[in-house]
Amino acid sequence: MNQTPHQRRPERRTEHQNIHTQPQARHKIFNNWEIVTEGWYILCAASELGLNQVLTRDLAGQRICVFRNSKGEVHAMDGFCPHMGVDLGIGKVVNDRVRCFFHHWEYGSDGRCQHIPIQKEIPKTACLQTYACEEKYGFVWVHPDPHTPSHVLEIPALEGQEVSFQHGKPYTRKCHFHITMINGIDPQHLRTVHNIHMDMDVQIEDNDRVITIELRGQTPNTTFAEKLVRKVLGPHYCYSMTYADGCLAALTLLRDVSFFGKAGLLPELYMFFAYQMVAPGQTLVQPIYVTKKRSGLRGAIATWLCLFFTKRAFFSLQGEDGQIYENIRFNTRNLLGMDAPVAKYLRYINRLKASPWSQSYAPAPGNGDQTALPMAGERPVPVVESEN
Repeated sequence: MNQTPHQRRPERRTEHQNIHTQPQARHKIFNNWEIVTEGWYILCAASELGLNQVLTRDLAGQRICVFRNSKGEVHAMDGFCPHMGVDLGIGKVVNDRVRCFFHHWEYGSDGRCQHIPIQKEIPKTACLQTYACEEKYGFVWVHPDPHTPSHVLEIPALEGQEVSFQHGKPYTRKCHFHITMINGIDPQHLRTVHNIHMDMDVQIEDNDRVITIELRGQTPNTTFAEKLVRKVLGPHYCYSMTYADGCLAALTLLRDVSFFGKAGLLPELYMFFAYQMVAPGQTLVQPIYVTKKRSGLRGAIATWLCLFFTKRAFFSLQGEDGQIYENIRFNTRNLLGMDAPVAKYLRYINRLKASPWSQSYAPAPGNGDQTALPMAGERPVPVVESEN
């Protein structure tokens, strides 16, 4: 039955609704659309950027320029020419420098202007903020800092190893990605939404920018489905979620299971999720299915099977969970003891650092009232209003 106009839910962000009758708990970082944390974010597919090519994309409220030089190296910087503000994405790469289409000012990988056609002298302020970038899982990733010791998260069990991967279809959610990331560590919803009744022991490993939450327990033995699972995969189950920077997550399934009583026969399954804000009120999620790289024909078949079953596991849960995260006004005022993994995750998110890409970014002491990042300690030249 079609809804009448007054029955249709208005397109309004839920945090702006019921603000007096159902007040939300406010957090410094968690569920805050104005904050972009320091972390790695997908800018584009690596295949989009050939040798000596440049492009620009919107990323978390920023216009970012990325180019690949003649050596295949990728560099990222702000997306507008400091001269008159033209989008550098319509320019081109010349001599391993980005040339602005408008007046042909050229910028090196360090963000500094290195050539102006009409004069030799180059203004000191003719420079762009640069950003760390990295290629992984078939994407170009950008970090809000020019230099960072961190890297794009690896699947914990596959660190340092070659991997095979497939990109899942990206999708959007109407809630903040901090909320959708809770999905894998919410024991209650496994029972109520997915009808998975399991007793869980929770172990949490926490260090700075990365937190791992492991859920382990005994598979029930009541229903036919539960008995079948115990027969095939054994009486124990374990899976884990590893989070990095509040914008990346790695899920490991089939940990420590057996196959008809024999341990070590089934490989673990791995999913990777990259999150970013499209606009306030809209999150973009990019799933990536990952497995260990194998050689030979048998290896190729094993790889295909692992990726196939990883995708099937994801599809089996995505639809039901999607209904939740498209219709949620998340609140943290009434968490229970069973919600301990969620509470720990909230504390982890709230201690992350806001980046200069944040709308409410506060610069570090000593930087005056600047919200930009000047190069080599130089202050931007203020705009002088005309006296005419």
